[in-house]
Amino acid sequence: MAYGYAWMVNTNKEALSQQIMSDVHAPAQYRINGPLSNIPEFYKAFNIKPGSPMYQHDSLRVVIW
Repeated sequence: MAYGYAWMVNTNKEALSQQIMSDVHAPAQYRINGPLSNIPEFYKAFNIKPGSPMYQHDSLRVVIW
């Protein structure tokens, strides 16, 4: 939860467009949604099911180790 709260940001479209063009880092929402949607424990902890906005099919999840 703390990880998510740390990146909780509200931004408008103009600021987001400027950030995408000038910053090498991903926008804050993708720093949370991207990595967490690949972690099986996240699905269990928050009861994420197919149809949820955070759900990503197993075949699309990144597995490194």
